[in-house]
Amino acid sequence: MNHILSLNSPLQSIFWSKTNTLPKQILLIVAGVMLLALSAHISIPLQPVPLTFQSATVVFVGMAYGARLGAFTLTTYLIAGLIGLPVFADTESHLVFGPTAGYLIGFLPAAALSGYLAQKGWARTIIRSFIASCLGASVIFLCGVTVLSQFVGLHQAIAFGLMPFIITEPMKLFTTSLIVPKLWKK
Repeated sequence: MNHILSLNSPLQSIFWSKTNTLPKQILLIVAGVMLLALSAHISIPLQPVPLTFQSATVVFVGMAYGARLGAFTLTTYLIAGLIGLPVFADTESHLVFGPTAGYLIGFLPAAALSGYLAQKGWARTIIRSFIASCLGASVIFLCGVTVLSQFVGLHQAIAFGLMPFIITEPMKLFTTSLIVPKLWKK
């Protein structure tokens, strides 16, 4: 039975048969949202953009779930945050409309792009997985710096919204790239 969420992705077939069932997909979405929420709360409180594991987790979810299910998972995550569930890094300040909103906005296209690249074979080796991860994370940072620049100017947005992550982000993405190819070999 095909559902709107169905698409060939590795994580769907690891725990269950390749038959796409709605309960299985809902469970994967809930698990993805919980993983994203957890990654948001593991952070180093830099200002104005905290260092979290969200971007690497967004890319991981996209690459593990595939483009469509990854996008549905990120949409669910963003809706959960919009309605007030404590899934974002800073649940007190309603970041959805603040200086860091661009990073959240970038999550959805980043997961879709990463998932698409994974489905096209970019998740089968560590190197290609790393490149796909970097492309997905670039979408997040492009959106994030663009919105942040509206609040603090472009120079400051780059200085505070990109530069602190130049070393840490590739390390997180490389870790993701070590895991993802194992999922696609199942």
